[in-house]
Amino acid sequence: MKRLLLFVLIIMGFCGRFASDAKRCPVAQVVVEPVEPLLVRPVQDDMQCRLWVDSVLDRLSLKERVGQLFIYTIAPHQDKSNRELLRKVIEDYKVGGLLFSGGLMQNQVVLTNEAQRMADIPLLITFDGEWGLSMRLRDTPAFPKNMVLGCIQNDSLLYEYGREMARQCKELGVQVNFAPVADVNINPKNPVINTRSFGEDPVNVANKVIAYARGLEDGGVLSVAKHFPGHGDTDVDSHKALPVLTFTRERLDSVELYPFKKVIEEGLGGIMVGHLEVPAFEKEPGLPSSLSRKVVYDLLMRELKFRGLVFTDALAMKGVSNNGSLCLKALKAGHDLLLVPRRIKEEVAAVLAAVKRGELSEQAIEEKCRKVLIYKYALGLNKKPMVRLSGLDMRINTPYTRDLIRRLNAAAITVLSNPTEVLPLDPDIKDVAVLNVGTAAEIQPFIKQLSEYTHPVEFRLEKDLSGAGRKALRDKLSKYKRILDFYRFDLTG
Repeated sequence: MKRLLLFVLIIMGFCGRFASDAKRCPVAQVVVEPVEPLLVRPVQDDMQCRLWVDSVLDRLSLKERVGQLFIYTIAPHQDKSNRELLRKVIEDYKVGGLLFSGGLMQNQVVLTNEAQRMADIPLLITFDGEWGLSMRLRDTPAFPKNMVLGCIQNDSLLYEYGREMARQCKELGVQVNFAPVADVNINPKNPVINTRSFGEDPVNVANKVIAYARGLEDGGVLSVAKHFPGHGDTDVDSHKALPVLTFTRERLDSVELYPFKKVIEEGLGGIMVGHLEVPAFEKEPGLPSSLSRKVVYDLLMRELKFRGLVFTDALAMKGVSNNGSLCLKALKAGHDLLLVPRRIKEEVAAVLAAVKRGELSEQAIEEKCRKVLIYKYALGLNKKPMVRLSGLDMRINTPYTRDLIRRLNAAAITVLSNPTEVLPLDPDIKDVAVLNVGTAAEIQPFIKQLSEYTHPVEFRLEKDLSGAGRKALRDKLSKYKRILDFYRFDLTG
């Protein structure tokens, strides 16, 4: 009988908008030119929103209004120098928000509470959690990466995942999650998006993005789709250099922009602009999309009519960092919030100087600050939110969370090819060879599961196996009618 070789790819996962039936608080104009307002996340009373925003705005100096547009990144370490840095950026520069880098969740919560106590105006706490909290916090549950989730046929699971992520974010005092990734990853050489994308089909990517983002926003956390106008078909990492998208406008409309257009149609709350050179939109050579008014204002806000919060990608990235005063340029391009500036003292000073000399109007700063405050109110930041430390681990690592991770992984299992109908395994074939290309520990859960259906016999393909050893292995495998090759690709956080 002809021997059949089955290659099995095992993806092992062991490891919006807000409700529409309530009244909403309108977002202010982003720039001085007339812009049709968008109604954002519901609030109980429009008048209360306006009164709070006006009362805060009226007491802020120009410098404090500028500070509200900055989101500063800080490590969640409870040492003296880190606490002093936290105090300085809050008290000296009046930043509007914080982004904590990797660490442990208890440290982040402690510093979040300290930061909120220090701040005159409650801080927007943001998080970079594309595949859950474990992307940054190592003591939290690891959800599958988006490449796995892109295989799921039931998008309601993505919505459920978004709701659970919103719950976990709120347990940590987080109001904004920089997710989902809306990039269409059609370039297998992409060094930076890759498994962070839901896949290569624009329609499937859009559906997954919307389902997840709706879950986040229905759960009370702002979603931020990224990286506009699309980072999926590049072979350069914008953390290290400036990628160039040389495609026509027609191609960009049908692929890169498609998920973002759907996000905007759904009325979802946030979009992050990536550091990309896109000649179809911006003719100036070397000018990143994140600093281009033609991309941020003309395309995203005017043409596509996005009225939510517009975030820069991290301004410390090398794809943008050689462009002078980045924050000033980003504000002039149309952004509302400036993420991770490299030198906050100099950047704040540059914006203030530009206002003084008339390069940037004080009215523009006021409108951006007003918009940020409206979102803060909508996200519950008219009051200082304090996070409860006791029982934090139990509230994050719940049985429901573990079950959801299991269901997401199970729903994502996909048969890539089965031309000879080897699957399902024939129960009459008692012995099945399993060629392990991973480690002994990695294969054990698979062997255990396979044992319920047949009798698996494991063989190991060592990395440094000699020619004679390979021949001996082939001879042993030739005795079996079914051979499974086991690979493990870690697509979880």
